[in-house]
Amino acid sequence: MPLIINLISIALFGMISCTNAAVHRYQIEIDQKIAHATVNICFDGIAPKYLAVESKIGNDDLVQFPHSEQGNIEIQGRYWKTKHLADNACIDYKVNIERYHAKRSKQSKKRKNIAYIEDNTWLWLPEVISQSDQIELDFQLPKWAEISTPWQQVNFSEYRFLLGHQPQEWGYTLMIGDFKVDHPKVANGHYLNIASVNSMPKSVAINQWLTDIAKGIEHYLGSYPVAQTQVIVIAKNKPKSGPVPWGDFSRGNGFGIRFVVMINYEMEKFYTDWTAAHEFSHQLLPKLHFDDIWLSEGLSSYLQYVLMGQMGVLSEEKAWTRLYSAFERTEKSMAKSKAEALLETSKNWGEGYHRGRRMRVYWSGALMFLKADVTLREKSNGQIGLNDILLKLNQCCIKGPKIWRGKNLVKQLDHLSASIIFSKLYREFANNPSFPSYDNTFIQLGIILPMNDKQTLVIKQDSIARSIMQ
Repeated sequence: MPLIINLISIALFGMISCTNAAVHRYQIEIDQKIAHATVNICFDGIAPKYLAVESKIGNDDLVQFPHSEQGNIEIQGRYWKTKHLADNACIDYKVNIERYHAKRSKQSKKRKNIAYIEDNTWLWLPEVISQSDQIELDFQLPKWAEISTPWQQVNFSEYRFLLGHQPQEWGYTLMIGDFKVDHPKVANGHYLNIASVNSMPKSVAINQWLTDIAKGIEHYLGSYPVAQTQVIVIAKNKPKSGPVPWGDFSRGNGFGIRFVVMINYEMEKFYTDWTAAHEFSHQLLPKLHFDDIWLSEGLSSYLQYVLMGQMGVLSEEKAWTRLYSAFERTEKSMAKSKAEALLETSKNWGEGYHRGRRMRVYWSGALMFLKADVTLREKSNGQIGLNDILLKLNQCCIKGPKIWRGKNLVKQLDHLSASIIFSKLYREFANNPSFPSYDNTFIQLGIILPMNDKQTLVIKQDSIARSIMQ
């Protein structure tokens, strides 16, 4: 077993032992057909008041109802009332998980079962988990099976995990069954958990591409944000859809990213596609209230091109050209839409597909963070950039169950930067019915904009634009 993995285990359990935190332990046995889960829960000291799943339909799948020798359990819809159990009580139950079986195609008909779980209706977890308490889950799987989860794996030679403190209702994906899991190293103590079907073409190259993106995040921030990030890769083969037509990011119980990839594309196309850089960048902000989604989507939209420029997959000129073009397209699309404050656009953009609203949500936030980056570097003579402030934010405020309001986030960023840069920009953007100007920002960057379509932009030497892309 590699030394670094032993160190992860020692560090994690050392943290637990140094406190009076409770460690509630789950033993979960999955049968050979990935059809049933037999669960034993033993509480450390006082039992939680309630255990919960996301829907009461979970009770319909119970093969064996919850039982304890140390007291009564009352079933109340999707909740199990457990507060009357004695200290150190244990619970046993068995549940059918066949409803989660992934469909098989002609190509995958020889594959054994995979449970693909997006809505948790089978694993009853404490409704409230204290920040000081831990939930340890130990899986026993068929020898041929694997598991993919956003939970932090204590030891890569065992299926033992520590549950994150982000609420499960924030959404996560759990896979159990016939697929492949790799744990490429991003930096010391930081790994990816990449799940893909065993027969996926280009799996080695695709895993390397994802690892390179993660290393790009580590280079930008100065430290990778979390010990482990779950990545699920769903391979398809369709022409003219782009190499990565879809990706999403989840935070329930830990950080998870899913990608649909088109394996008919050459790997060069994957590196020049923005989707992976965008989704990985979501790890750099805490969960925001939906009305302020323009901040989270905006930061990821800005950083997708910064990362690609820093990694060298786009030239600096091309990266800044793509960013400038996105601002131009957004400004033009807004001219065709009803004027409204950005906060209203962010609140309503999900009500039917509206390209103008969608672009404004993504690129208004990108422009705000670009302006903040430029101002930080100007005021510090190039000594401090947005990345430095995001690193501080990562160290204090990313994990945990809090949902941030935009106003509170920018106040925290002001505090971390000893400035009022972020709150000032937030006020400028949030209630503005127009797209703020950006030409002067590019001049501040040290970029000479083209005069016509035949020209390309020029980046001055020793400019802010070049320092951002280092």
